[in-house]
Amino acid sequence: MLSDLEKLPRRNVDGKRLYETPDGSFYPSVTTITGQMNKQAIQDWRARVGEAEANRVTREASARGTQIHQLCEHYVLGTMDQVQVMPSNKEMFDAMSNHLRDHVDNIRGVESFLYSDFLRSAGQVDCIAEYDGKLSIIDFKTASRKRDEINENYL
Repeated sequence: MLSDLEKLPRRNVDGKRLYETPDGSFYPSVTTITGQMNKQAIQDWRARVGEAEANRVTREASARGTQIHQLCEHYVLGTMDQVQVMPSNKEMFDAMSNHLRDHVDNIRGVESFLYSDFLRSAGQVDCIAEYDGKLSIIDFKTASRKRDEINENYL
C-alpha cells in the first residue's frame, strides 16, 4: 500500500537544491551533499578524457539512467503495460526487475519526499519498500561499472 508523504517544496540556490520542511527550515538535498564528495574526481575525469567525450558519456549515462529509473518505477507500481523498453536498456532492466521481484515487497512509496531534522538534509527517494522483509529506502542505480568506491559513495 502506497503512503501519501507530503511533497516538499524545493528551490535551487547557487546550484544547490534545497527543500523546505513543514516548519520552514531549508535543507540541502542528499544529492547536493554527496555531489561535493565526487566533484574533484569528476573534474579530473573530464580533463583526462576531454570535454567532448565527457559530454557524450554523460548524455548517454543520463538517458540510460532516466529510462531505467522510469522502468523500475513502473515495475514496482505494476504499470509496465504503459511503457516500452529500449533494446539497449533491456538487459540492465531485466537484471534489475528480477532483483526487484525477488527481494522487494510491500511498496510504501515511490518518488517520495523525506527529510531529517537530525541530519539537516532532505530529498526525494526512488522507493520505500520492504527489502528482504526489512523496511528500506531503495535507490535505483544504473552505473555501467561497479567499483567499490562508487558503491561505497552510494551507501
